[in-house]
Amino acid sequence: MLFGFALLVGSIVLLYWNEGRAVDASRALAQGERQVVEAPLDAVDPTVEGKLVHATGPLTVGTPARDPLFGISGNNLVRIQRKVEMFQWQEQKNTAKHESVGGTMTTDVTYNYHTGWSEKSWNSSSFRHPEGHENPAMPVRGQTFNGKEIRLGAYGLSDTVLQKISVFRTVRVESSAATPPGYRLDGEGLYFGAGSTSAPVVGDVRVTFAGVPEQTISVVAGVSSGMFAAFQEGSGYAIAIVQPGIATSQTLFHVAKEQESTRTWILRLVGCLMMLLGFLFAASPVVTLLAFLPLLEGMAQAGVFLVAVTLTVPLTILSIAVAWFAYRPLMSTALGIGAVIVFFLLRTTHSKAHPPGATSQVTPR
Repeated sequence: MLFGFALLVGSIVLLYWNEGRAVDASRALAQGERQVVEAPLDAVDPTVEGKLVHATGPLTVGTPARDPLFGISGNNLVRIQRKVEMFQWQEQKNTAKHESVGGTMTTDVTYNYHTGWSEKSWNSSSFRHPEGHENPAMPVRGQTFNGKEIRLGAYGLSDTVLQKISVFRTVRVESSAATPPGYRLDGEGLYFGAGSTSAPVVGDVRVTFAGVPEQTISVVAGVSSGMFAAFQEGSGYAIAIVQPGIATSQTLFHVAKEQESTRTWILRLVGCLMMLLGFLFAASPVVTLLAFLPLLEGMAQAGVFLVAVTLTVPLTILSIAVAWFAYRPLMSTALGIGAVIVFFLLRTTHSKAHPPGATSQVTPR
């Protein structure tokens, strides 16, 4: 029940924060689309310093990216990514509930163990049954490395902009690569351990690499000291949009708006689900008290769920409306009215489905 109340509070905070973030993003992107200017790439233009600009051109690197541990690099690699997987024991926890006579709930917990490749390091000491399922420590972890003197035309790129260039392609390890002791060539990557790809042993490690080569990219970002960097205004929302190939500023802003819309709706659904679960958990004592009578327990569960849905949907809409009031008061007011209408519609629907005083009759045959 306490966890349910915590979920209710958390859902309202999440919904309100998410809408505030969506408001800031919508406002910043709309304003940025109006004020963005084109930046020539042949030389640093002092007139665009501190402004939001759009540019399309070749991405170049002075010193290619290199993995310092494995010595893996490639011609004209802007970024290189190391992916590390270890063959290890993994724990799976399964929970099953059984109801006995009188409403007593019994929870059975079982732990299953299997081996598999994973980038995550499974700490076997925290397993419920560590004996026979011991994992060694992961000898190396995945990491991304950037080249030096990375430029788009005459401009440098800040780390924020550079991290958005994330279309990686497989980098094949050549047989001539000077790999660390114990590692051997395996397909396109490296292998460490007593086993093989077809017959791995717990503790075996495989390492693969991917890179971002020099290419043409399109950017919408701010200009700061001769570099493309995230552009921020009063709202704190940062604009740094990067896309491979040739794209207009309108296309880049459209992509950013679509991404923000998707993120907003995902968080809305998460907040709505949190609120629904919060109501269900908060009302769990009622179901527990009625569990001694199986027929009443089923009715209580159905009733609690209907009440939870009736409250969750309008409250979710109302939370969204409150967050939007300062930015779009008319839309916010419309959402608030819609929340009230939805509440009464759901309430009316439930009343018609279960009219008060309704009884069931059995016709004798």
